[in-house]
Amino acid sequence: MPTTPGGSAVALDPRVCVTGVSLDSRAIRPGDLYAALPGANVHGAAFVTAALGRGAVAVLTDPAGASLLALSELSVPVLVVPDPRASLGLVAALVYGHASRELTMLGITGTNGKTTTAYLLDSALRALGHVTGLIGTVETRIGEDRVKSVRTTPESADLHALFAVMLERGVDTCTMEVSSHALALHRVDGVRYDVAAFTNLSQDHLDFHGSMESYYLAKASLFTPERAVRAVVCVDDEWGQRLARESGVPVVSVSSRDDLQADWSINAAPHGPSDFELSGDSTHRPLHSALPGASTRLPTPVPPPLLLAARQPPQRPPKTLATAPPRPPPP
Repeated sequence: MPTTPGGSAVALDPRVCVTGVSLDSRAIRPGDLYAALPGANVHGAAFVTAALGRGAVAVLTDPAGASLLALSELSVPVLVVPDPRASLGLVAALVYGHASRELTMLGITGTNGKTTTAYLLDSALRALGHVTGLIGTVETRIGEDRVKSVRTTPESADLHALFAVMLERGVDTCTMEVSSHALALHRVDGVRYDVAAFTNLSQDHLDFHGSMESYYLAKASLFTPERAVRAVVCVDDEWGQRLARESGVPVVSVSSRDDLQADWSINAAPHGPSDFELSGDSTHRPLHSALPGASTRLPTPVPPPLLLAARQPPQRPPKTLATAPPRPPPP
């Protein structure tokens, strides 16, 4: 059974052609690399025989998985790395041709407001003539095709496969929700966002992260040069203010509070309950929310400056927010 010496990845046999990646043995297609990861109860290496039966041409696993496979007579290469989950995103990106590099990538993280921000952005981008992809809690959409999502951020192998399909179907911009779990579990490895956005942080997911500090650090890991080019950060809470100071990439700040200084501010306009004003950069721009029940403040102030950071025509993004976001698929 060929393994990688010293636990480091090496090139596959040039006669092996890997055309896909999966960490679910039941979803393997001919030509796939099977990622046999350690599980909560059973190691993925226990399902290698099933994966090979479905056409897997290579296996990625850890030393524990390699030990489980040691007595098996496998006819495919086995790559052994200390932490296969940490390698999987980069492997999948390579196999799928680094498709995300050809898309404008917009990533949104935060405890609340991710889904609203993603829908507002996607509807505005569509109004501007873009062919869009959307990945989030409610659904995954490629152009006009929509399916219900299993989790907020897919596993890295599925994520990079989605990017490849988006590219094939003419998508130019992908908006996605990036959960703290996804960041901690390497699901978005191999992706570099053109703009990363932060909405807010409040107590949640402490069963997974253990403390607010760990939760914050997981979110903050999106705002590094490896994962983002630039950022839009809502500074309405103390965590956003801290992130604006500590971000490893250039930040544009935004606030809906009158008592805070930010690059952009969004405040209620006098003409109506759904009208607002975006102020900053020595300009004042009208906004109108098409969201039901919008009154005195937007659910999140992030979308307008995020559109501007994505370098959309500066006179148009505020107006496009008046477009009602499409309804999610029925349950």
